[in-house]
Amino acid sequence: MAYRHLDPELFDRLLQGKASPEEMREIAWHLLDACPDCSGAADDWQTGDARGVAAVEGAATRAAAQTLDAPEQGSGRDSGEISFERVRRRLEGSMAELFRQKDEAPELLVELLSHPRERQRLLTRNNPRFQSVPLAELWLDAIWERGLDHPDEAEESVDLVLELIETISPALMGAKILDDLRGRAWAFRGNFRRIRGHFRSAWEAFRIAEGFIAQGSGDLLEKARLFGLESTLCRVQGRLQEARELIQKAVRIYVSTDERHLAGRTMVTQALLLSEEGESDQAIRVLKDAVGMIDAERDPHLVLVAHQNLMKYLTHLGRYEEAQAMLPRVRQRTVEIGRRFELLRLRWLEGNIQLGLGHESRAEIAFLEVRKGFLELELGVDVALVSLDLAALYLRQSRTAEIKRLASEMVPIFESRDVHQNVIAALLLFKKAVDLETLTARMVEEVSTVLQRSKSRPHQQAERPS
Repeated sequence: MAYRHLDPELFDRLLQGKASPEEMREIAWHLLDACPDCSGAADDWQTGDARGVAAVEGAATRAAAQTLDAPEQGSGRDSGEISFERVRRRLEGSMAELFRQKDEAPELLVELLSHPRERQRLLTRNNPRFQSVPLAELWLDAIWERGLDHPDEAEESVDLVLELIETISPALMGAKILDDLRGRAWAFRGNFRRIRGHFRSAWEAFRIAEGFIAQGSGDLLEKARLFGLESTLCRVQGRLQEARELIQKAVRIYVSTDERHLAGRTMVTQALLLSEEGESDQAIRVLKDAVGMIDAERDPHLVLVAHQNLMKYLTHLGRYEEAQAMLPRVRQRTVEIGRRFELLRLRWLEGNIQLGLGHESRAEIAFLEVRKGFLELELGVDVALVSLDLAALYLRQSRTAEIKRLASEMVPIFESRDVHQNVIAALLLFKKAVDLETLTARMVEEVSTVLQRSKSRPHQQAERPS
């Protein structure tokens, strides 16, 4: 569950023998996985460690202090000991089975993924070894990592996980935990559909996910995850206000449940939304807060992205000296852990900083290097965007021949790729203005805006420049 420790009222019902089987399973699952503080004590409890016993026993005693019956006659033990023994007897069997399943899940997943898809389906349907919630969760995590680059395959794998969930008996885990898991799977499916540009079916998947989560255990973190994914769909559709409201809900949940890292990660997206709405000042404030919350050891790459975004927002506001001051440290980190695109992105930022500081020759060298790199990676939109930066620079220097060469090279890049007709139209208008020598700085900026929108909202029709 999303709360940090066991609910005292729930524990109280367990100690009095009034907890339902569903509530008993909820406590067991909470101890095992959902609460890091309590699960540590549960590990020790299972192995008989005195510190773990004391931690759980103390929680039991506090929860039952006012409501337990008198100690059993002749037992010679106080109510705290009796309370703990009741907890131990009631949860011991479930905890042992859950720990066994969790320990086996990584090895089972490796075995499962070594088989073709149809063989995976047969194993999960017919072999009880593979029918566990820990395995389903681990499988979903693996699907998520791969799915961002291969959404088609990922959605097919989500189907298999949903089939697996149907084979799991509620007797051990409870129907609510299984509904949580179904909701997460459908939320992932919606996100993969969003990546593929199937927005209507993505939204339908999110609604199904919402239904399962609503009838699940009430885990707030599942709700926050769904809000975050839905906000991305709204953003790429241009529904920025809805996206902002959803992302704010997610951040509030993460903060209220003391999930600082998840809050920071979500705030990076929140800052992106603010920047797209033209609120770069607020985006910078949010992003600085986010960097302070992200666990750098847990996700060093996210910290790198956040710092590069911060430099970008500072540059948008003309705060070039501040952005330049960040450059040495961010460059070192990008070289250490960044991908090639992020190295090029940083060099692009450096070019804009140099241009803002008045160093035009340095900016030109940076833009040319970045353009060459994007051409090699076949990133058409980014090639065009950095070409427009070059065009703006050449326009300031009245270098008409270079502008014409850039314009002639940009259009064929887009004619060979699946992009919006409006983007092609914008580039053709740009080329026509170049040919007629009527190009203005404002026109370059407008064409760049169309391309930026096509990149952040790839399936939304962008407006043509005026």
